[in-house]
Amino acid sequence: MPSDPLSVVLAAAPPLTVLVLMTGLRMGGAKAGPVGWLVALLIALLRFGAGGELLLYAHLRALVLTLDVVLIVWTALALYMVVRAAGALDVIAAWFGSLTGDPVLRVLLLGWVFASFLQGVGGFGVPVAVTAPLLVGIGLAPLPAVIVPFIGHSWAVTYGSLGSSFIALTGATGQAAALLAPPTSILLGLAAPVCGALAAYAAAGLRGLWRALPPLLVIGAVMALVQYAMSVIDLWNIASACAGLAGLATGLLLTRGRRWRGKGAADAGSQKQGPPLPLAIAPYVILIVLAVALIGVQPVKTALAQLRLSLQIPQLQTSAGWVTDAGVVGIPLLVHGASVLLYSTLLSFWLYRRRGWLASGAAREVLTGVHRQGTRPAIGILAMVAMATVMQHAGMTRTLAEWLSRAVAPDWYALVGALIGALGSFMTGSNTNSNAVFAGLQMDSAQLLGLSVPLVLALQTSAGAIASMMAPAKILVGASTVGIGQGDEGRVLRSLLLYGALILAGLALVSWALLRAGY
Repeated sequence: MPSDPLSVVLAAAPPLTVLVLMTGLRMGGAKAGPVGWLVALLIALLRFGAGGELLLYAHLRALVLTLDVVLIVWTALALYMVVRAAGALDVIAAWFGSLTGDPVLRVLLLGWVFASFLQGVGGFGVPVAVTAPLLVGIGLAPLPAVIVPFIGHSWAVTYGSLGSSFIALTGATGQAAALLAPPTSILLGLAAPVCGALAAYAAAGLRGLWRALPPLLVIGAVMALVQYAMSVIDLWNIASACAGLAGLATGLLLTRGRRWRGKGAADAGSQKQGPPLPLAIAPYVILIVLAVALIGVQPVKTALAQLRLSLQIPQLQTSAGWVTDAGVVGIPLLVHGASVLLYSTLLSFWLYRRRGWLASGAAREVLTGVHRQGTRPAIGILAMVAMATVMQHAGMTRTLAEWLSRAVAPDWYALVGALIGALGSFMTGSNTNSNAVFAGLQMDSAQLLGLSVPLVLALQTSAGAIASMMAPAKILVGASTVGIGQGDEGRVLRSLLLYGALILAGLALVSWALLRAGY
């Protein structure tokens, strides 16, 4: 396998190409991804000795892994479209406004806790798209209204969208979810209250942060503990959703006290046109119940998981001698995250339609929305995953890992690992893509340096989750929801770069300490 300096540079060329196109030339992932894939394909053929059979199976594997994620994207969008079409989102926002008269706690409940819950059940831009306009509606200025949910939901990204990023992490590395979930949940759990604190600071400055600190710490601790508990009992698909739900319940209890209910709370919750609150939140209740029943009950999960879309991959080898072991990739069709989202969407649509909250053309509106918002991300994800699998099968990822193992001292790899994970999300706008592109590299580097593979991979996806808040493509989408013009988008990015860098530095420091302690 080539290991000379030129080969190292060429092996790094595909992800660097995507980085330059997306950050320097402001090209979207749906365009930059195919360019990166083409660069990877040519280098694999001409420099690393990849043959036709190897490339065929690499692309077949990429197709299965892409379906694994894209199906969740589409069904999550469908559920969001149904809830929005029924007018339930406005009802939920009005309820939040009625909980407390304290403006900072109100912002946190909506832009941190509720945004985290939305990330758990939807993700892919839904938390900011939903909560930023609602924050403006309760009195926050447009600029902080965008910044707050970007910071607030980032800690919940890895297990969000029913675990799509975590699926990409396990799929790209072959590591068991049971090994990766504990360290991942520890790092993300530590980040949860930090995200809440920075969101409070962005909304109300140091005085607002200090006032909200007691409930913030309580809610943050509850969400972190619930996320950890759900992930280690193999319910990581709904860990973020349940954590957000627990945070909402905790916040509701805290606002019952005289100090946090405050004067004027009732006025904030003016009646919105839409279904009653129990019906408004019914889709999310249905989702949680189905996820627990189908994925959390092991006998049910085992029985339904027998129906799978599977691909057997033989042992493959490049002409330069790099060997990819045989294996199987597949998707359980009945208990997949997308299946649970689909069941929830259909039941919610039926419920709203029966109660008269959906018009006759609602189904077409939902499908059109999914097509409009889900096609471009799907193209980008497919291209990114194909680029990553070609690099892995051709030995390009291993070449980069060997160079890193020689160039970076083990004691400093936590800093490098956080930077790699962050760059992946920053350049693609997605922690899922970051894991697909860089998780194999991080795993190989950890093995060569003698470091804990689960902890390094946990750092990869945790850093990617936090850095997704800084992705330029997502910022453009979030800014557009509250009417921020092009001149202010740079202000949003600069603020998020600062907040994100602080959290990433903390993750790197904690990971460094754990690695030094021999985790």
